Amino acid sequence: MDAPRVLPPSLLLVHHMDTHGLRSPRVLFAYAGFLVLAGLVAFAFSGFSFEHGKTALIVPSACAVLIAICGLMAKALPTNRPVGMIGIHLGLGLPLVFAALIGYRAFAAWQKVGTPDGKTYLAVILSVIAVGSLVAFVAVLRTRPPASARA
Repeated sequence: MDAPRVLPPSLLLVHHMDTHGLRSPRVLFAYAGFLVLAGLVAFAFSGFSFEHGKTALIVPSACAVLIAICGLMAKALPTNRPVGMIGIHLGLGLPLVFAALIGYRAFAAWQKVGTPDGKTYLAVILSVIAVGSLVAFVAVLRTRPPASARA
């Protein structure tokens, strides 16, 4: 009886990509879309006033560009392993950074609700983005290639 054939880790990674598809980049692209959409919603809630709502467009869009770059880098994993691994790992870290920073800003916004400066819509949308960033982190973590393929 022949022994089962064991693939080396580099071929295992390519085999995993071919049979299951690379899901982490798709998650990163979906998260980038979520960030842009959330920014547009916040801008709409500001009354489409660029003077008051420009941050609602700029910050989520800049974050989305960084995440999309991570997605493109992660997509290169089967052909360029170092670039792909950098993309996946940055794609894991950035949502946590965004969650912390945006969560901090959401906390500050919630403190102002009920005052003349308070904007409930801002507190809500920032909270949604912070929670969405945590969800994105977990999704990327769960969809990255298995440990055997990353060795």
